[in-house]
Amino acid sequence: MPSTLRSALLPVVVLALAACSGGGDDDDGADLGTTSSIAPPVAPDVPAASPAGTGVVDIGGINASFQVTGCQLEPASPDATDLVHVTGNGTRGNGVPFSVDVVRTSTEDTGETFTDLITYTDAARILQVQRTEVDGEVSDLRDPGARSALLRVRPDGVSATGIAGPPGTSAPTGPGLVGLALDATC
Repeated sequence: MPSTLRSALLPVVVLALAACSGGGDDDDGADLGTTSSIAPPVAPDVPAASPAGTGVVDIGGINASFQVTGCQLEPASPDATDLVHVTGNGTRGNGVPFSVDVVRTSTEDTGETFTDLITYTDAARILQVQRTEVDGEVSDLRDPGARSALLRVRPDGVSATGIAGPPGTSAPTGPGLVGLALDATC
């Protein structure tokens, strides 16, 4: 490129750059939009007791009924590790079939340990609520504020409420977490 052309273009380039880069106080008036945050999930209220042989699961405020297909509310034997085990199947309002598995287990390896686990499964997702109690100390990785056992066992059924998420999730907030409540009557 000849030097005269280069000399002529240099001021044009400098002016163009100066016009494009405004000072820190310049505002072009464009709206940057709003930011949003994901609110932490909230555990819903426990549904009312279901009629015999049925149950209700509430996921994020949407209820679905199910048939109880298995119901063990006491240990099968004195040395059994499964203390409670309730299963059920149903169909959501949109026609998607689902299953529910509710289990309380006990071990005494390093102190008396109880683990409550609810697993909800449909064609699109698996959600779990899990809470453990070791020597009276309650732990729930999705709901650090939890202070009691997850399952509430009664003579004719079980109920629970907590924060569910995909298997392996442990953050108290984040994508995929949702409130889940359940009641099942045998």
